Amino acid sequence: MARFRAFLGGVATVVLAACALLPQVAQAQTVASQCNGGQPIKLADQTWESANFTTHVVSDLLQLAFGCETEIVPGTTAATESALAQNDVQIIAEQWTGRSPIIEKAIEAGDVSVVGDTFAGGAEQGWYVPDYVVHGDPARGIKPMAPDLKSWKDLPRYKELFRDPEVPSKGRFLNCPSGWVCEQTNTRLLTVHGLNDDYNNFRAGTGAALDAAISSAYDRGKPVLFYYWQPAGLMAKYDFYKIEQDPFNQACWDTIVSGKGKLCSSDFLVAHLGVGLSTPFINQNPQLVQFLKNLQFQPALLNQMILEMTETRAGGSAMAEQFLKKHPEVWRKWLPADAAARASSTLGIAPAITPDTAEQGVTPKPAAERQTEADIASDKAGAAVADTAALGQTVDPFANAASTAWSIFPDWSVAGFVNDRLVQAVKRYGGVFRDISERILVTILLPVERALQAVPPWLFLAFVAALAWHATRKPVSTVLYVVCLYLIGAVGLWDKLIQTFALVLVSTVFSIVIGIPVGIIAARSRLLRRVLTPVLDVMQTLPSFVYLIPVLMLFGLGKVPALFATVIYAVPPLIRLTILGLRHVDREVMEAAQAFGVTRWQMLTRVSLPLARPSIMAGINQTTMMALAMVVVASMIGARGLGEDVLAGIQTLDVGRGLQAGVAIVILAIVIDRITQAYGRTHRRRLATQRQERV
Repeated sequence: MARFRAFLGGVATVVLAACALLPQVAQAQTVASQCNGGQPIKLADQTWESANFTTHVVSDLLQLAFGCETEIVPGTTAATESALAQNDVQIIAEQWTGRSPIIEKAIEAGDVSVVGDTFAGGAEQGWYVPDYVVHGDPARGIKPMAPDLKSWKDLPRYKELFRDPEVPSKGRFLNCPSGWVCEQTNTRLLTVHGLNDDYNNFRAGTGAALDAAISSAYDRGKPVLFYYWQPAGLMAKYDFYKIEQDPFNQACWDTIVSGKGKLCSSDFLVAHLGVGLSTPFINQNPQLVQFLKNLQFQPALLNQMILEMTETRAGGSAMAEQFLKKHPEVWRKWLPADAAARASSTLGIAPAITPDTAEQGVTPKPAAERQTEADIASDKAGAAVADTAALGQTVDPFANAASTAWSIFPDWSVAGFVNDRLVQAVKRYGGVFRDISERILVTILLPVERALQAVPPWLFLAFVAALAWHATRKPVSTVLYVVCLYLIGAVGLWDKLIQTFALVLVSTVFSIVIGIPVGIIAARSRLLRRVLTPVLDVMQTLPSFVYLIPVLMLFGLGKVPALFATVIYAVPPLIRLTILGLRHVDREVMEAAQAFGVTRWQMLTRVSLPLARPSIMAGINQTTMMALAMVVVASMIGARGLGEDVLAGIQTLDVGRGLQAGVAIVILAIVIDRITQAYGRTHRRRLATQRQERV
């Protein structure tokens, strides 16, 4: 009977607790329904670290403090800005004002507003060199390399210090990636200063490639001249020296950014960072807009958080969670008191000291410290239910929180080990790899590209026509190939076509030199075939982005890392098809040749290779196509050519520019494919004819 009474008492306690929570649940549901009209709030997830981090902080606080449902939508800068103007996304958490024509037009049209000041003091940008270039670094044994370098006017004297391997008579200036607003700004500023005769305006391809190039040079203690900005992790990690510009002039700056009017010199604008909001979102969510207006980071803190993201390889979500738990004194200032209390409760953080508790000299403590041991278990459970109900959620707001729980999987991550070894390799052997890179560049890549550029377009087209006619014997196809290539020149892409073709040609030759001998040896060795098969599988399936950054840090930006990345991707099919062709040579033919006493070399060169030629030609065809497929990827690490325009079109949402370059790549691929296939088919048909005559 006593047990039954205890059971009834427990049931009554649970019912009373549930009834007590009903008003909170109802209130939470009301708050959630008032958030953006009950619809999910879409935030643009931009590609650089500071924007990614800020976006996740905003998203988490919208969930924790206001009970909103959020969705983070990835995309390029131009794409997300266009989406904001159309209210397809409602928030861009880091919007640089005065730099985006898309946003400026949307503001004028009343579709978008930029609110708040997310980066205290504004974001500085400019031209930098490592501090040891000017002042030296006694701890690393580095003497000053350019002690008199102060302003842009001193740069012509030091062009040899920043020598560009691709253009040895000039220095190299590392610009923003193609398509970024700052890329055009720096290009015009170089023109205004008259530095184009002394410096090569080198586009890095992507922000990650620019960071890797700067980090590699700094770790090796080498000079490098580059454009950079903050907030950024490298600003917290390294000591940079800013090159002085002429005094800031708003009118001159406007012409530099827009490209309209007469260009004149000016220092860089200290950019204002705010939160981009769509007008319908502003009208529907005044309380959320006030929170976003209050959002602000101090430079040192934001730079440090970005640096931790970079060095720990943590995502924006993980760093946002870490920030919210470690720095409540920062984000509580952005929120109303009740919203800050809800967020603190869910995060398990002691509530902020209110004026009432401060007057009484009382410091709030976590619930577990305020209760007796008998009440801890029940109160913790009730608090968990209340917190979840108050937010109108049934799941942990942090997607990665489960990673801290018990798991059947051990933590065997090798990411830190690989990163440390790569940094050490760059420091110890970076100079050797750079020497190899420069030799390949100077002795092979540049001579081939310059030789092709020296050929008049009409002569190049005539050679293609002769080659196509010899391979296909089809006049219509020959004329069509020439006309299509002519159209590429007609849209102003001839030089980029030659740059792309030169890279593809050298990559294909490298692949042939490596692939055919390896295939010949593997065709004779079963053990080697077994070893090669998984290696080739990895080379063909491993995403190229995985090895782009290591190759970039070892060999530098530009054509050489693009060459290595292309060969890694393109050589496997040639090895496979060479093995296949040699292993399917008719045994009777080989036995007949042996009967005539041929040597092994004669058997290979006069019997096996000629009979395997169709398969080998198919391998060369596939290798060429795969090399061409790497064009856009290669442009991400600074390789010039048609891929650069495709990448710029993607980053700026310039559909026409990207489409032109994309069609040019397709035309080049078709011409190469049809000609190489035709040579393989011609030989097959000759063999078939000879066999029929024998029968």
